[in-house]
Order: sequence, then structure tokens, then C-alpha cells
Amino acid sequence: MNILTILERENLFRNVSEIYKFKCMLSIAYKYLSSKAIDKITKTLLSEISRNEAYDADDWYKLMQSINGGKPIKPASYLRQRVLLMMMILGPRGFLEWVLIAEDESVEGMSIKVGNIQDKGTSDALIRVVSDEHLHVNRMKKEVLGMDAWEMGGSGGVRDVIFGANDGLVSILALVAGVYGAITDSKLILITGVAGAIAGTISMGAGAYLSAKSEKEVTQKENQRKGIISGTHEQKTASLIEIYQKQGFSERESKAVAERVVEDIELQSRQSIGEVTGLTTEDDWPPSKAGLLTGISFMVASIIPILPFALLEVTPAAIMAMVASVIALFGTGAIKAVFTRSSWVRSGMENLVIGTLAATATYIIGVLIPGL
Repeated sequence: MNILTILERENLFRNVSEIYKFKCMLSIAYKYLSSKAIDKITKTLLSEISRNEAYDADDWYKLMQSINGGKPIKPASYLRQRVLLMMMILGPRGFLEWVLIAEDESVEGMSIKVGNIQDKGTSDALIRVVSDEHLHVNRMKKEVLGMDAWEMGGSGGVRDVIFGANDGLVSILALVAGVYGAITDSKLILITGVAGAIAGTISMGAGAYLSAKSEKEVTQKENQRKGIISGTHEQKTASLIEIYQKQGFSERESKAVAERVVEDIELQSRQSIGEVTGLTTEDDWPPSKAGLLTGISFMVASIIPILPFALLEVTPAAIMAMVASVIALFGTGAIKAVFTRSSWVRSGMENLVIGTLAATATYIIGVLIPGL
């Protein structure tokens, strides 16, 4: 690795460090899930996956050292805490999807940089490493999580929390700003804000619950439709033969086609690693939790633009409410970027601009109301 340029070394080290970090996170996650598993088969499978990820992490650590001139690299001490926190928020499957897709993006980025390395021998050697890792990530996606490369589901509660908090900040800030534009009375603004927060909490919680419940019911109906052909091998074959004969096929043709179809169905239904461990069959995020999280996050966030009017005079309270809400809006957007792997600055600014525009619009309307 001594023949790398300074720029090549810096870029490569950044990518390899990311992949090493994701490997460590996966090893920690699978080890934790193994410790919580009840049956022996699941525990053994998850432990083996954890060890394999740890071995891979060691290989990437050595690659980091070779790029860094053999200097020891201190692993991040906060990884375990971060893994457990994100698993609690996203759920086990959602977290593993997040890490695998993030790792895949790092591998893709590394493949581009490796292809541009000037020394052909080094480039070819690293291309093989990247190619092997890309295959490994795809295998883990399909065999362990049963997902395609484009999928990113299982968001658990993070969607509900961010959705509720965003709406609580934007809608109540806009409400308070509109009332302040029309009435300069802290008590009235406070009462209006509290009433809006309570109504919004109930509305948002109920809406999230009904939305999640409807989505779950549609999914269950679809699964029932797909599983309409059930029973033993002979029963499935007999059912299909009858269907094909009604469509005009001869008995012999119906039997041949039915046998092939049933074989394919049974082959696809064999349990993968993910099904054995329960990661591909994880229950959907319960509608009750979606409603509760959305409602609570709305209520907590709505306190920010309301509280100053309970403590200060009307004008200082309005200024404080705006400043605090702007900071909270930026913070919410930045936190969202952690899960979407987008720019935290851009995500924070996007949230901030939307909230500020909403508050400005309602304030102008409030100012105009007395003159109407």
C-alpha cells in the first residue's frame, strides 16, 4: 500500500473505516440477538453469523492498518451502545437492513475509488476485495433478511417519532405565530396552543394507528391470497390439476404442469437462515405502538413553542418560542439524517425552512385578520 498517493490513501482509508465499523456493528447486533434467542438452533445460527462478521471485521481492520502505515487504530468504544439504541428504535430487522444497506453503499463508493487507483496491481487486488464484500452483503440481504437490494423497510418507531415531532413543531409553532399576529395576549396564546396540542396529539395518534392498522390488514389479506393453495404435496397437486383442467388442459398436461408448479412452491417455501432466526418473519410494527409514539412525540414537540408563553411576557415569549422551535426543527431533521444516511445539514435546513415558512405565513394571516 506504500505506492498509493496521499489522496488515494485518505479516500480509501475513509471507506475501509466505514465498512469496518459496519462489520463491528453487525457482529454486536447478531451476538445480542443470539443472547436473547430461546431455541438452540436460532442461538447457534446467530452466534455463527456474529463470529463470521467479527472475523470479517478483523480483515478490514488489517486493511485499515496497511493503508495507515501499520499504525494501531483504536476501535470506537460507543458502538455497542449505539447498536442497542438503534435496535430499540428501529427493531432488529430494521436495524440490520439499515446497516447492510449503509455498508453496501460504502462498498459501492470504495469500488469507484479503487477503480481509479493509478497502480494497476493494487487496484486489481482491492477490486477483488470489494467484489467479495459486495457478494457477501447481497447474500446476507437475501439469506438472512429475505430482502432485495433496493429494499429498506422495518423502520420501527423512528418514522412515527419523527413524523409526530415534526408535525408537533410545525403545526403548533404556526398556530402560535398566527394567534400572536392577531392577539398580543400571552394567556390567550397559551390556551390556544395547549388546546391545539391536545387536539393534535389525539388526531395524530388516532391517524397513525388507523393508517398502520389498515396497512397491516391489507398485507395480511395479500398473504392469504398468495397462500390460497395449501395442504400436503398431493392435495396441492390435486387442486392445481382441477384448476388446469377447468382451463382446458388435458389430464396428463394438467398433472405435468401441476407437479412442476408444486415443486417450485415447495422449493421457495423452504426455510432460509432468516426464517429460522425469525428475522424475515418479524411481526409488523404494531398499530398501537405507531399511534402511541406518534401522539407522544407530537405532544412533547408541541411543548417547545407553547412553554415560553407560560413563563414570559408576550413579545419575549414569541421570540423565545421561535428560536427554540427553529433549533428543534433543525435538530429533528439532523436526527432523521442519521437513519436515512443523507446530509444532516441539508436535512436539518430543510426542516427548518419548512417550519419557518409555515410560521411566517400564519403570522401574516394573523396580522391581517384584525383589518378584515
